[in-house]
Amino acid sequence: MRSSIALSIATLALLAGLAVAGPEVTVTYRSGVPVIQLAGSFAGSSYTVYRATSGEPEYRAISDVEILCIGECSVADYEALPGRTYFYRFDLAMPGGRYQSFGPYAVTIPREQPLTARIAPNPGRGPATISVTLAGRPGDPPVDVEIALFDVQGRALRTLHRGPLARGTTTLEWNGRDGDGRALGSGLYFLRLRSAAGGFTARLIRTR
Repeated sequence: MRSSIALSIATLALLAGLAVAGPEVTVTYRSGVPVIQLAGSFAGSSYTVYRATSGEPEYRAISDVEILCIGECSVADYEALPGRTYFYRFDLAMPGGRYQSFGPYAVTIPREQPLTARIAPNPGRGPATISVTLAGRPGDPPVDVEIALFDVQGRALRTLHRGPLARGTTTLEWNGRDGDGRALGSGLYFLRLRSAAGGFTARLIRTR
């Protein structure tokens, strides 16, 4: 279960002597969720991640307590909003019983396109895998999405998906053919995604 531990600013002041800036943190998106990661290897340590905002002066645990770190320590922040700045602290129980606190780090969550797609292989010929990512938290309602192929003249060649799409990443297998069953010839094409959440266009290059 997620811990409900809350540390007040007064408590943080007592820990200030133990906190150091330490390694950097990075932010990436995985399946539409921002992930904050502490650089460096801390294998064998256990860690807890705390977060505060300027409007919420208490640091609260946003991870489980004392997660076993098998390399780099990270946390998925399901409540973080793009464009907002948060303060993160990583508390580590190191092997041998030593305690170390890294942070606080001021992190501005980057804005992510709500709908993206990747095609592999690209360039390529024959079948391809299309990975479509719809931003949002697990459990958020799906969004109706249309995914279609177009040529450079803007003519629709094939609709690959039309209907609800779950949050996170959905994988579509494409056989490399248009709506009439013909293999696409070499050249440039476009994969277009349209939805109420936003749109996205990816270039698709076919080779002989």
